[in-house]
Amino acid sequence: MDIYTRHGDDGRTMLLSGQRVWKDDPRIQVGGAVDELVSWLGVVAAEAPVDRPELAMQVRQVQSELFSVAAVAQLQGRLEGQVRVRPVGAKESARIERWIDAMVAELPAWEGFVLPGGCRAAAVTHVARSVCRRVERELATLARQTPADGAGVLLESVMYVNRLADFLFVLARFCNRLANVPECRVGHGDEGNRKRGCDDASNQPGGGTMSDLSQDVSAATGRAR
Repeated sequence: MDIYTRHGDDGRTMLLSGQRVWKDDPRIQVGGAVDELVSWLGVVAAEAPVDRPELAMQVRQVQSELFSVAAVAQLQGRLEGQVRVRPVGAKESARIERWIDAMVAELPAWEGFVLPGGCRAAAVTHVARSVCRRVERELATLARQTPADGAGVLLESVMYVNRLADFLFVLARFCNRLANVPECRVGHGDEGNRKRGCDDASNQPGGGTMSDLSQDVSAATGRAR
């Protein structure tokens, strides 16, 4: 198989349907975001705690399933005759929920906004989570542009990716817990964060405190409602 074909040198590429489109087509945008997410998940799996091998296995399973998400996006949910494309949906989302519940059972209560970071495994998992949210946004945009006969299948992918982002958030917290790294939070005051070992938690842009930042976020949220 040739590594280079020159077929994309004109700024276009081919969908699974055989149609050639520009590389900034919304269907390709989803595929590109998924590719980025799958790559970051490779780092997450490599950094996962070795004493909890099920975590890396879960991440690798998700990596494989995300290729289906990209394929469904290329076809805009129209899967007639596409016997090799198996969409993800409620079953897979429910499985991720079980993974989440298992980790939550071992974690302290979640209060306030968690600052991304901590141990290396948690930090890269937060990066993967943020990329996952971009995949979700790209999918939602594509679903809105898709006729009803395909939009429903795309929204199943949106549900799956939404749940995956939740999983990655909890996994990041879980990695810090296993590594005995303190969790720094927004809205608990600088003193509360220092007690957790987060000495630099007050170094926010503009010189504001953690409480100031939390109040700004709350005010902005209230205005947006």
